[in-house]
Amino acid sequence: MLAFYQRWARRMYPLRAVFVVLFLLAVSAFGWLLFSATPDFAQRWQLTAVLCGVSSLLLWLWAVVFYPELPTADNNAGTLHKIKIRLQRLCYYLLAMLVTVLLLATTYLGLRVLKGIIATLFFS
Repeated sequence: MLAFYQRWARRMYPLRAVFVVLFLLAVSAFGWLLFSATPDFAQRWQLTAVLCGVSSLLLWLWAVVFYPELPTADNNAGTLHKIKIRLQRLCYYLLAMLVTVLLLATTYLGLRVLKGIIATLFFS
């Protein structure tokens, strides 16, 4: 799983600035929706802005954290060093699981938002 995350992080690493810009756009859109938009319009698009912001931050985190080479222990290393490397890899693995769960949750909410947008635009 860590190899998969690292492979995709290497592909997404050049897009770090895009993820930050998307986050800033989502935050500014959310602020505008919160303070300036009509209540009907704001209610329809606020969750979309939040999901876009959270998703872009998660993708940025994925690209930045998993880009460096993962720690590995050589056979000549001491027992304490091997334990340290295993703990580091365990932390990376737990972070990968957390990012996966959060991305799945934002994808699920995004699909629900998309369903609501399609329903209001085409069936009302």
